[in-house]
Amino acid sequence: MPRPFTSAPSQRDADAIVALPKYIPRMPRVRLINRDLRLKLRRIYDSAGNQLPGLVVDAHAPPPGTHRGETPRVSLTWRGVSIRCIDWEVRHEFADGSVVEGWHEHLWDDRHERNVGCPFDPPGISCDLESVFICACQHWNITIMSRQDQHLRLVEGTDDN
Repeated sequence: MPRPFTSAPSQRDADAIVALPKYIPRMPRVRLINRDLRLKLRRIYDSAGNQLPGLVVDAHAPPPGTHRGETPRVSLTWRGVSIRCIDWEVRHEFADGSVVEGWHEHLWDDRHERNVGCPFDPPGISCDLESVFICACQHWNITIMSRQDQHLRLVEGTDDN
């Protein structure tokens, strides 16, 4: 587990949090907050079932038909600091000199903090808020548990149906 910190995390800590297998019990509901559609999740658990305090997944997008021209954006925030973010821009220039067009991921870096990035190729998803949220969770090693995702268990005995 990464060490606790009082200010910004180190790149090593941010990478360790992302690599840690995590899960959420169910998909959060979409809510309309401050003129944006939002999916926000504050209860994320490690594989042993322990809640990871301070870890939040937050996604937002404008409601359909508002013509604000924005695509969904999803952030992974740890103790108030965005350590990962996936979004889309025509062109984004980062502090390290890299330039990315289209979908990209903001990464946490010791020198440039959140202003470092790399291209992100979402695997054939639509651009709706829920699809981008699910894609980001999978990319950041967060399993979304639900009745549909649970495996069937073998029942001993005969089936009399």
